[in-house]
Amino acid sequence: MREFCPHCHYPKKTCLCEHIRIIQTALQVIIIQHPKEATHAKNTAKLVALSIPSTRIIHANDSQAMHALATSCDAASTLLVYPSETSQSIEALSKVDRKDISTIVLIDGSWKQAFGIVKQNPWLQALRAVHFSNAPYSDYVIRHTSLAHALSTLEATAYSLSLLEQKDLSALHALQHAMQSKWQAPKAHLREPQK
Repeated sequence: MREFCPHCHYPKKTCLCEHIRIIQTALQVIIIQHPKEATHAKNTAKLVALSIPSTRIIHANDSQAMHALATSCDAASTLLVYPSETSQSIEALSKVDRKDISTIVLIDGSWKQAFGIVKQNPWLQALRAVHFSNAPYSDYVIRHTSLAHALSTLEATAYSLSLLEQKDLSALHALQHAMQSKWQAPKAHLREPQK
């Protein structure tokens, strides 16, 4: 039976507490998490919540929590970080637009899972959606994807906040790097970092 750290909830031998740096943000970060992602040891949403304690992680199959979010979410001040036919580039948002944003919503799951969550929740489709036109390359090498510019949820959160609040989010990236450095897997299972 493995012992787990009571704070970071990782196994004690891969405890991340010494790498956690608290980040203050004026924006509310909400992560809607697919149920399969919630139990995945490699998910990065929980890393976001460790560094930004005000983060709300809502499980997509928790109908009560999803309903509460739908009724409390102000469409005028909320951005959905999700590429769609009507999404606009987050990089192109004006300073005036950025000032009006109080909440960002991200979806934690594969592209297929995220698509399903958005389709099952029409209120999400009513939010202003943004995509990345110039996202940085991903440093997340312990999970595989066939998409060239896919980011982990942590990386997507960090990039969004860095643009909207003009702040340094390197502490988030450092935490993801620390988690990966403790990950015990054969080298063949890791994907090559993007250049």
